[in-house]
Amino acid sequence: MKKVGFIGLGTMGLPMTNHLLDAGFETYVVSRSRGPVDKAVSYGALEANSPKELMETVDIVMTCLPVPQSILDVYEGPNGLIAGASDGKIVIDHSTVNRETNMHVSKLLADKGALFLDAPVSGGPMGANAGTLTIMCGGEQAAFEQAKQVMEAFGEYIVHVGSTGSGTVVKLLNNMLIGVHQSALAECYIMAEKAGVDPAVAYDLIKRSAGFSKSMDWSVDAILDRQFDPRFSINLLHKDIRLALELAEQIDMPLDMIKLGERKVAEAKEEFGNQDVCAIVRPLEEKTGIMLKRRQ
Repeated sequence: MKKVGFIGLGTMGLPMTNHLLDAGFETYVVSRSRGPVDKAVSYGALEANSPKELMETVDIVMTCLPVPQSILDVYEGPNGLIAGASDGKIVIDHSTVNRETNMHVSKLLADKGALFLDAPVSGGPMGANAGTLTIMCGGEQAAFEQAKQVMEAFGEYIVHVGSTGSGTVVKLLNNMLIGVHQSALAECYIMAEKAGVDPAVAYDLIKRSAGFSKSMDWSVDAILDRQFDPRFSINLLHKDIRLALELAEQIDMPLDMIKLGERKVAEAKEEFGNQDVCAIVRPLEEKTGIMLKRRQ
């Protein structure tokens, strides 16, 4: 079994690391926060002193970080991953960033003889805890074939999409749709309530009809039970939609519906940015004077 490393022990990365340990991989970790490292070590992980040391120690490194700048902070510099890279090493980035960042770090790693996969994940903390993530991978086929066994520790559906950056493109497509779906669902649930229909009943029927989207499963219980703790925050969703819109500009693709969704997400971000994406409903609740909650 290969030695592996993981950097970014957040709500996604820590359970992904635990699955690597459960699968029998000798797993090394690095994180800026002491608490998650201690949790990973208590579960059986080994701590490296820096990204460079971690890279020098293992065969495959995985990162799961919030924004493009976080990637550059971890990958570059005298103690970064690239400084420790060498021939045959594989780096897998599970972050949601942009193609430019993917291409940039891929080239720097290639100059050291290392391989890179952009491999964003979908499924949220629930999927990370269950080990059932969907993983969309861009990069060389050879790197994918070598790394797939490792990703199977926490992924249920793992697909090689194409060249470097293509996994990121699919993830941005997914997340820009989340913004539109959650914005439309906010109007749907409040319209049901305003028209005298229990939103839970409307959800149950729409789930069996053509208007259903998986975003309904994500949001309805959380909204009706007023549970807005972030599984995936509005702040992060807005970051991803902005990245999708930047990509659209680069390839001259009009995205009228996505731009409308981005405005709704941005509106919710002003007051509720640290809450879960289902809190996109809250500005409309305030505007209409209707607070959704589960009926007894």
